[in-house]
Amino acid sequence: MNRLPPTLVAVHLPKTAGTSLRVALEAAYGAGMATDYADRPLQHGRWTRRAHALAQSLRWTGRRLPHGCVYGHFLPVKYALARETFFSIWLRDPVQRVFSRYHHYLRACTAGETVHARWGLSHGLSLEDFVRLPHYRDTLSEYLWAFPLRRFGFIGRVECWESDAPRLFARLGLNAPALANENRNPDRAGEDYAVTAQERALIERMNRRDLRLHEQLLAMRD
Repeated sequence: MNRLPPTLVAVHLPKTAGTSLRVALEAAYGAGMATDYADRPLQHGRWTRRAHALAQSLRWTGRRLPHGCVYGHFLPVKYALARETFFSIWLRDPVQRVFSRYHHYLRACTAGETVHARWGLSHGLSLEDFVRLPHYRDTLSEYLWAFPLRRFGFIGRVECWESDAPRLFARLGLNAPALANENRNPDRAGEDYAVTAQERALIERMNRRDLRLHEQLLAMRD
């Protein structure tokens, strides 16, 4: 009897080439892939999202997930107690990721979305005001709350997308599908945001936990 491969549990941290990876995973797993975006962690307060993830984790204690791949916005502790899993995450330079999130929310506010208004987002918010909003600081650290970092079997970098994506599929024993760059800021054409020294210092000061965690994960990756 052939043993099933472990389930890939791929954490989609906001603004880390997530749509591009989703398209590639859909091509590789087909009907065996499940997306999990229902939790919407950043639409809830810290303790609400943590309590929800812990409650969900008990559901999978000692059980195998029913799909070959689960991908989406969720705290990975949600699936930490499931058996036969392979966790992955993609990282992006923390300053560039914050810049990307800021511009994403500007576009959302312009389009009339108000779901994040309770956390201080509003149309025309300046970068400095956005960076100072407590709810949107240290997002990486908040996502990885209570999750042992050693559980990650793969850590990719958005900056190395074209080389890291095939490496992920090779680790999974799958043929890498054609890779694309999806859901980019239509005004950016793929290049990094221009960041002043003052802006970088402010973002780093407001996201110190993320900077430390980012470096720790990169060291593990290397």
